Amino acid sequence: MQNDMDETLANLASLETKKKNCSFVYLKIILLPSLAYLYFILGYVGVLHFHVGIHSLILIGLIYLVALIFAKHNGEFGACYFRRYTNEFRVELHEYISKNLMRIGEEVKSNASFDNFIDDYSKRIRNDNYASIGASLFPTMGILGTFISIALTLPNFSSQTAGALEHDISLLLSGVGTAFYVSIYGILLSLWWIFFEKRGLSRFDRDIELIREETTSLFWTKEEIEHAYM
Repeated sequence: MQNDMDETLANLASLETKKKNCSFVYLKIILLPSLAYLYFILGYVGVLHFHVGIHSLILIGLIYLVALIFAKHNGEFGACYFRRYTNEFRVELHEYISKNLMRIGEEVKSNASFDNFIDDYSKRIRNDNYASIGASLFPTMGILGTFISIALTLPNFSSQTAGALEHDISLLLSGVGTAFYVSIYGILLSLWWIFFEKRGLSRFDRDIELIREETTSLFWTKEEIEHAYM
């Protein structure tokens, strides 16, 4: 039994996996935010025939900057990072199992929790605090940016003549129209983030489940320990 476990541990630590390039995954996550921001820039400079105010463009740029920072904490990027460093993960899991071996009768297994090891390891892959607020942060910033843009372009309506008042109203409507682009951009990024987040987490869960099945014979279960002592 000891020889079987040593062989399983050796296979666990020495198994080779294909390295993945996560730069492509990062570019894929920021592709739509980049294209959408470029679209608004082209509208601002007059290449495309729709008006974008400078305030709205700056606020959209701030949301885009946050998206670039948050992209590395998305589930899709985390799943790629895990697959890229699966060999290192297996080596650490081998060491974790070896440090917590316990003999019951003729069997030797690890008296540790596989789930606890996965939780600790996943926290090193990405920042869960960033990941948890990503979906709600972008639309919130978009709505806030819309109100800021409206406030900055709001006329004072102090005109005394009808012509000047009509001009102020046209400025207001123009500012409101372009201000809503900020909210649209924030909501778009939120949907994009959620799609890759859920898909990445699904891939990560599948990979972890495969490793769990490989190593299930190396861990004592609660039922096995209770049965052995009874």
